[in-house]
Amino acid sequence: MSNEFTHLRLPAFQAFEEKVAVLNLPISSSELHGVLCGYLCAGAVSAGESYVRALMIDYRKNEETKQAAMAMFDVYSVSLHQINNLDFDFQLLLPEEHIPLIERAKAFSEWCEGFTQGLTMAGIGFSEFEEEESQEALQHLQEFAELDYQSLQIDEDDEKALMEVSEYARMAVLRLHGDLNSNQSNRGSSTNTH
Repeated sequence: MSNEFTHLRLPAFQAFEEKVAVLNLPISSSELHGVLCGYLCAGAVSAGESYVRALMIDYRKNEETKQAAMAMFDVYSVSLHQINNLDFDFQLLLPEEHIPLIERAKAFSEWCEGFTQGLTMAGIGFSEFEEEESQEALQHLQEFAELDYQSLQIDEDDEKALMEVSEYARMAVLRLHGDLNSNQSNRGSSTNTH
């Protein structure tokens, strides 16, 4: 790995959201990042790029839309590096801690929804995961996508719970990616030996 990627970080959520607002996307910024990460987790890098391009039909209209398109590709590139890197730097693009809890919980739920959609659009379902823990992780992410964020209390317990499920989701993505890569490697080696 080259040193140029050592400190790659996603932009602040609000800055990214403001930059891409000009594109009038049909999904939220958190859901968009989830979809992209679903493609990346599945190893469908070119399909993910095509998805980004499809969202930006008229991105060459003016400088503002060009900048928004570049911001989307930057986030995609950083996420690609993070998900493939072995140092656990992978991040979910979610609102910062000063944003109200309900908004953050909604964004987290949308991220999980996007992630599971991205996997599905890349042709990945439960049967592609050999490890039971991976299947359970995917099930949990699907459940998080249906999180009833409206019923949350704004207290320390819910704050802590959101932090914990966000960390779980982050690690689940890395587990799922590892399982898929392991399966792909095993299929490749068994194909070569026959």
